[in-house]
Amino acid sequence: MGFGSTVSSWSSGDGCAMRIIHKMTHQEAIIETLHRILTQKDEIVRVFSRGNPFDKLLRSYDQFTSTGLPLYKSKRGKDHYRYSRKAAESKLEASELYGEHRVPLSIIRQRLLECDRSVGSIKTIMESNEVVLITKEEQRLLDLKEPTGLGLRSKIPKCGTDRLEFANIEVAQESLGNKL
Repeated sequence: MGFGSTVSSWSSGDGCAMRIIHKMTHQEAIIETLHRILTQKDEIVRVFSRGNPFDKLLRSYDQFTSTGLPLYKSKRGKDHYRYSRKAAESKLEASELYGEHRVPLSIIRQRLLECDRSVGSIKTIMESNEVVLITKEEQRLLDLKEPTGLGLRSKIPKCGTDRLEFANIEVAQESLGNKL
């Protein structure tokens, strides 16, 4: 079987067993892994969530296509990530742009630790973790402290909106259909 394949069996009710083969996507595998980690004893979750492996797991959700091909800093990034209007106008390759999470990973981590830890909640939180390709100039606007920037490197605006909207970073229309 291929990447992340799982096999499920079920009965049709007439005594005939049927087999369903489902290829698990990279993102589904990350969600399932997070679910298994987050449902461990609180002490294990607390220790694991402070470490680099947890951060890498969160980052990897958006760094690969659904079939497991690398995206971040790859030419195929512009076919899968959404990107800003300025990034589109710049004509730069995806590898020359900055992959910005709409919601900082520190907030995603906090939300995961505070949720009910169900697969549905984890999926909802991780789907809000979209990466958008932006220019270095847009990245500096978000990350640098005032007065030159907005100081949103690891936080969201007080009004609760996502960082890109707050900074008036427009997502290019032609990239709206892109997906992992």
